Amino acid sequence: MKNLTKVIALTASLLASSLYAGNYDGMYFGIGAYQSKIDGMTTTYTAASGAITSGDVEYKNNNYKALIGKRINNNWSVEAHYFNFSKDSVKITKVVGNNAANLTLFDLSGDSLGVVGLYHFNPQASYSPFMKLGWHSWNLKFADTKVKGNDELYGVGVDGKINETMKYRVEFERMKMKKGKSNSMDNIGVTLLVDF
Repeated sequence: MKNLTKVIALTASLLASSLYAGNYDGMYFGIGAYQSKIDGMTTTYTAASGAITSGDVEYKNNNYKALIGKRINNNWSVEAHYFNFSKDSVKITKVVGNNAANLTLFDLSGDSLGVVGLYHFNPQASYSPFMKLGWHSWNLKFADTKVKGNDELYGVGVDGKINETMKYRVEFERMKMKKGKSNSMDNIGVTLLVDF
């Protein structure tokens, strides 16, 4: 519920900035499908029996993102997003003697709410490469543990023109999830963008 409230507040802020500017030009909405991967996030898990397992978390799943954006000028835009991390069984790799064992111990899920600035190269062409940089508030839930934080995110991609009001986006982005270590989630996906 808190994340939904934040999304509504960010959306209202973007719409207000558009109204203040005196027009709706450059507003767009997007929804996309992504493959997300966390590799190398270290955690400690305590089983009901009291046994403690430490190791690297491996998460890989198909997720979705919704965004709303505002064109500031031909080259610059700003976006707010909500990214859902679907529940998936997570494996911890632990060392047993000289062997590495993969153990499915718990389900992991979560989400991210963020704001990014984008710089578009060659924005009037059929294909427009871009790079982006921003900040996101994230949370992850696994077993009975919740972990959250605020970190930077960045990415690169290409927007392709379908018609005058619709575009598609192919991108790679990295969401940092430090929480004491240099952890991150990598996302590769496709988004449909619609002007309004």
